Amino acid sequence: MGGLAFSKGPNALNTPRMSPFVYQHVREKCHAALRELFVVVATPIEGPGKTDYGDIDIFVTWKKDEYFGSFPANTISGADQKYPFDAIKQLLGAKRIIQEQPSAAMLAIPWPQSLPIAIEDPMKETADGPRFIQVDVHVCPSLENLEWFIFKHAHGDLWNLLGSTIRPYGLTVDEVGLYIRIPEIEKLDRKKARVLLTEDPCQVLTFLGLEYTGQEWEEKFGSMEDVFEYAATTRFFWVRPASSEVDSTISDGEECIGGEFTKKKLKSNDRRRMGQRPLFRRWIEEFLPKCREQGRANHQHLSRDETREEAFQQFGVRDVYHARLIDFQKERQRQTLWKDVIKAAIPPNLDPHWRSVAASALKKIIMQDDDSFDGYRPQVHIRDDDGMYIEDEVRRFVQDSWEAVGKIAWEQNQLRFKEKMAMQTVKGTKRTASGGEKGSQSLDHEEAQ
Repeated sequence: MGGLAFSKGPNALNTPRMSPFVYQHVREKCHAALRELFVVVATPIEGPGKTDYGDIDIFVTWKKDEYFGSFPANTISGADQKYPFDAIKQLLGAKRIIQEQPSAAMLAIPWPQSLPIAIEDPMKETADGPRFIQVDVHVCPSLENLEWFIFKHAHGDLWNLLGSTIRPYGLTVDEVGLYIRIPEIEKLDRKKARVLLTEDPCQVLTFLGLEYTGQEWEEKFGSMEDVFEYAATTRFFWVRPASSEVDSTISDGEECIGGEFTKKKLKSNDRRRMGQRPLFRRWIEEFLPKCREQGRANHQHLSRDETREEAFQQFGVRDVYHARLIDFQKERQRQTLWKDVIKAAIPPNLDPHWRSVAASALKKIIMQDDDSFDGYRPQVHIRDDDGMYIEDEVRRFVQDSWEAVGKIAWEQNQLRFKEKMAMQTVKGTKRTASGGEKGSQSLDHEEAQ
């Protein structure tokens, strides 16, 4: 998306921005062509106030041959492929195609030679060489997936506004659905921290408290201000009062767009969006400061913990969330228990070799349930119901048993060492006897005498 895929490089194409009229005309022509191959063809609702467009985004699904059998477009080369971009290229008359992933491609199609009389082409006389239009086509695996994409990319940058608003509450929307983030995990692994709540647009809007029964998702907004006002109707929208010195109850290490919208408080992604997205820039620089001046939406209705509890109730993901957190904590604890608890509980002023043997034995007993050290085992539970180690109990067991376990482990270690040395001696003798022919002959000769 953006319209710049073909504008650079040694074989760059001239892809000027389109007026709204040219955009609408070419978009409808592309839709009609792609309907030869697909049942469902759609473009997200455009954002308001755009005076020109860089490209055309089109999402398609349900190949006709999969539902209706033989179809005229089936005769086009490549139409039978799962992702039929060769056929799409022919249908759109594209000169060039860039495909960076199997299900999506960017195509450069010629600028229309003629336009309806009602559509003016202000660049017709000033164009530098042949003109092209970038069309991005996404082949979706299902109707539900297409609906989500259309929803997520509707109204231009609306989801940049909503996404930055709900982020401090632990909520995230991406190309798949709405997620709740696990704060204990997200600082170390953002992807693993996400627990999917829903892929249903209506469920998302209901949870965010946004209206969708009118024309909000049927046609584009009349102005940027209309987009701002709609985004501000989410129940998560708030602006910290100018006189407030109390820390937000939802920040939890995350920058708050509503709570703090000065540039120094923004995430790096948000600062970048301000430079690239006019709608987002006006939201930050104009709309939010105006709300603060008016004392509007200056009360937080929910905390991050309350939001999480509501998500559990509405989407039934409590067990999934808890299991993900416990698995993560178990893995993290296994990485630290050995060094920070077991080894640390053994007195440091011991013979290093002896201490190392004792620590290794205790690790096997505690973390591998090894009972080979004369049956030494903790006499109390050292794990809780979730399987997490109770570190105080582990530490107490080590402090009470390191000496006895160390002696047993040391004796076992010495015995293994003696056995190993004996085996090496035997192997060495066998190698000498079998490998030295002269020696054998000499021994035989002496014995014969």
